[in-house]
Amino acid sequence: METPEALLARLELKVVRPLDGLLFGDYRGVFYGKSLELAEISPYAPGDEAERIDWPATARTGELHVRRFREERELTLWLLLDGSPSMRFGSRRREKYTLALELALSVAYIALRHGNRVGAILPSGLLPPRGGKAQALLLAREALKEGKALSLGEALGLLERVARRRSLVFVFSDFLDTFSAPFSRLAARHDLVGVLVEDPLERALPRAGVLSFVDPETGAHVEVNTLDPRVREAYRLRAEALRTARMGEILKAGADLLVASTEMDLLPLLLGFVERRRRWPSKAPRASS
Repeated sequence: METPEALLARLELKVVRPLDGLLFGDYRGVFYGKSLELAEISPYAPGDEAERIDWPATARTGELHVRRFREERELTLWLLLDGSPSMRFGSRRREKYTLALELALSVAYIALRHGNRVGAILPSGLLPPRGGKAQALLLAREALKEGKALSLGEALGLLERVARRRSLVFVFSDFLDTFSAPFSRLAARHDLVGVLVEDPLERALPRAGVLSFVDPETGAHVEVNTLDPRVREAYRLRAEALRTARMGEILKAGADLLVASTEMDLLPLLLGFVERRRRWPSKAPRASS
């Protein structure tokens, strides 16, 4: 296993520097868009957006009032790495958790290079937001530690409580746990990106004879004859339905969606994400893989 120092050095050379160089100073717009904080509540004026109407103030005064904002200069990135047993699966180049960690560290390193703060919810616990290169090394060390991970719902609930100001939030998970309610609440308050981490074997079975499968969450054991085309087709249809449902829940919440597979290279994956953020600067739900 790579040391935290070696992992960061590899990512900096192969992913962070090339990606950061291609942003050409456009980092804030691509990753954060317009980050706003409430400045005041004032009477409605022609041209004000209806979505900014403050209904409690309107009801209290009997006159339409709107919320007016100012742009925040201090930005915070929050990362949530799902450490559930299902994330420890991988049939190709890496486990799902390893891919999630590499993506998280790459995004965090870029944010830190631009003077922003990064915090994280990890299997080992909470890492409060801080700046500086030392935070990237601490993030790598803590993320590589073994720990009794919270369920995805519990981790999202913790993030709700600690991320008080509007932030950019990345959630790295296979989303096999219940997550809709806390995820939707986070999307309403933050610029939220759901990173659906998957493995090709989860979508289609190979022709490999009788295979033994163990559910990492429950320990249940089953043997499957992968030479039977009916078995493979039933598996594919069920897996596709589950995948579509998870993607739909993420987008329905109003979050951005990035699909990442263990067979993918990091740099093209993140480049595709950056290009899409440039084309769609609004917070309308969108997806890429």
